[in-house]
Amino acid sequence: MLKRVSMVLVAAWMLIDMITVRAQERGGPPQPSREHEKLGVFVGTWKDEAVMKPGPFGPGGKLSLTESCEWFTGGFIVVCHTDTTGFMGDVKTLTVLTYDPEEKLYKFYEFNSVGWSQSAKGSVDGDTWTFDGESKMGGKLIKSRSTIRLSSPDSAVVRSEVSVEGGPMTLLMELNGTRVKQSSSNFNLRELPTTIGQPRRTCL
Repeated sequence: MLKRVSMVLVAAWMLIDMITVRAQERGGPPQPSREHEKLGVFVGTWKDEAVMKPGPFGPGGKLSLTESCEWFTGGFIVVCHTDTTGFMGDVKTLTVLTYDPEEKLYKFYEFNSVGWSQSAKGSVDGDTWTFDGESKMGGKLIKSRSTIRLSSPDSAVVRSEVSVEGGPMTLLMELNGTRVKQSSSNFNLRELPTTIGQPRRTCL
């Protein structure tokens, strides 16, 4: 078994070496694509107010969030740290957003301080981002959909819906976010957009 793992690692390193050599032959390391750069709309510090609706996960209530989103080194990934307070107590969340050129879609990964994690795949159409995912909770299949509309460069409205065990999608949460601070790091991307729809944030 360990021998198989070793062989896989060797093959992976050989592949990485080949990619590195080809990148050097082409004049440098890979550069972020226009699709990666679109993630710049999420970068900065955001103040959010949300309302969780009564439903399968409890009676609901109000939440306040502070989100800090930054480019990860290289400009391919946006990493967000979120502090949430409200009826659920204090929760910290780590979110990772990136673009997968092989599948030609965006990917979202989230982990929080109460042990919950999820992932989703998404797309963007103008100023609207849509992420769909599924996970299990208490043995039940949960499908989720989050729609993020950036009505201006510094404001966002998020609607999160869920389906339990194949049931209809129902509204779980509504969030209004305002960017209060731009990020100082952009890793010299070709042209980070400063307005919606130009080549240049909120976490889910």
